[in-house]
Amino acid sequence: MEKVERSSFGNSGNTLLLSGGFLVLANLVPLFGAFFLDWSIFEIVILYWAENLVIGLFTILRIMTVAPPDSQPGLLPGKLGLSAFFTVHYGIFCLVHGVFIFSLLGGKPGAGPRYMAAEFTGPMLWALLALMVSHGVSFVWNYLGKGENRETDLNKQMFAPYPRIVVLHLAILFGAFVVMAFGQPVLLLAILVVGKTVLDLQLHRRAHRKG
Repeated sequence: MEKVERSSFGNSGNTLLLSGGFLVLANLVPLFGAFFLDWSIFEIVILYWAENLVIGLFTILRIMTVAPPDSQPGLLPGKLGLSAFFTVHYGIFCLVHGVFIFSLLGGKPGAGPRYMAAEFTGPMLWALLALMVSHGVSFVWNYLGKGENRETDLNKQMFAPYPRIVVLHLAILFGAFVVMAFGQPVLLLAILVVGKTVLDLQLHRRAHRKG
């Protein structure tokens, strides 16, 4: 039965190629914004920060759909409890990270959640939705379709987002400082977006190959 379920989603390489393709397409949206919509480094970085919230949402879905072969009926309370703990812990982490970015790049010290949410209108909202679709495809095709949810556990899924976020955003912030030092030319903005996309794709492939 397990082989039949997996075959309906194609082989491992095809599903990884599909989700990777959506990831690249989603990351082309901020590249378009840099070239044609005059997006600043702040707008691009804050979009990538908001992507962390999307990752957090899908992490909760991953936790709730963990289904190891020896799972017991009592696993549901553990999933709910861990999801609640993750929401608080990860939420505080993202809030502090966001305040840091708004203070450093946006010139808005102590910016709260309401001010952060106000940034996402028009093209920024569509860019965020594109990133959400990308992560959704990966969740359906890789995590559920390939059966990764049957080969993991709750603790692994809870801690999975943090290394990716730390690596990506250290690189993004370093690139942001470089771009600001040269007056935010479009070419450097494009290099930052492309660099983030390449790094994101490598981390994506590594994570799912481990899965």
